Amino acid sequence: MMSRNIIIPRRSITFVSRRFYSDYTTGSAGATASAKGGFSDKEKAVENQWARSHDAEKIKALHEALDKQKEATANLEKDLEALKKSAEKKQ
Repeated sequence: MMSRNIIIPRRSITFVSRRFYSDYTTGSAGATASAKGGFSDKEKAVENQWARSHDAEKIKALHEALDKQKEATANLEKDLEALKKSAEKKQ
């Protein structure tokens, strides 16, 4: 029975676990995708500038459409008033 029991000293287990220990805590050392540099900042700035100009164009187009709708509404109100006046004269 003694030959089947294997006794592993505690020191050898800790030695093995220390052998695979890594000094790096983040794992992102040397990662190029997460690098913060001037190029990525410039690219982001250009993208933001394009988005702002695109939004400004959309807002301008919406204001023009709103002005056209206001004009059409004013014309319809004039026509409605004219119809009301003509209906009152006929009575």
